[in-house]
Amino acid sequence: MDLVRMLHEKKFYLAILLAFFGVTAGAELPGAQETLPAGTFLKLTTAGMKSQTALFLLPVASVLPCAEEYLRERQWNFLRVLIVRRSKKEYCRDRVLTTALSGALVWSVAAVLAALFFFLLFFAREEAFSWQQELVEELLRTLARICLTASALAGFAAFTGAVGGSVYLAFGLPFIVFYAGIILRQRYLEDLYCIDPSEWILAENNWGCGQYALWIFLILLALCMAALHRLILEKRLEEI
Repeated sequence: MDLVRMLHEKKFYLAILLAFFGVTAGAELPGAQETLPAGTFLKLTTAGMKSQTALFLLPVASVLPCAEEYLRERQWNFLRVLIVRRSKKEYCRDRVLTTALSGALVWSVAAVLAALFFFLLFFAREEAFSWQQELVEELLRTLARICLTASALAGFAAFTGAVGGSVYLAFGLPFIVFYAGIILRQRYLEDLYCIDPSEWILAENNWGCGQYALWIFLILLALCMAALHRLILEKRLEEI
């Protein structure tokens, strides 16, 4: 399966390293002499995921594992071998699923590693341990929003790469679109916060009760990118 093959790729672990750096470098560390409240490592992980550093690296780390896979397989004439071993339908399914999961998996692993890093660094200075449900829920909500956004970015990158036949498009266009949305909203369309990818992570504005509209929006966005990716793959495979 393509997912297993991805786990053996160096660029998958490079993406995790970038995401881990984004989370840990973006968190504001407490002073050396402070006694810390319980759950500080959870707060730091959440703050790191919402930081400008993590947001800057989000469209990079999300697309790194799978954006160019179809192009690389076609260039190396490996695509015909894969289609012979599996049907075109199965190839499309595996490629789309692996791409959609890749970005989410990168940030999930990075978040776990960052939480472990902050735990080892600060747990000895925290007050007596107590279960911090609110902190856990906030961390998981933030991570879920990042994973959905990362999945959409990965699908969009693979789609644009297959459409344009260019690795540069696959890696560059998601980054450009990501920051174009942020700039458009901040400078010209302040009330249209749904086009701002940073808002998808930070969830600072009103998306309705329980932020349900944001969750629906992100799920539909990820599904739409996966559908576009599948459509272009099926069209390209008709030519083989």
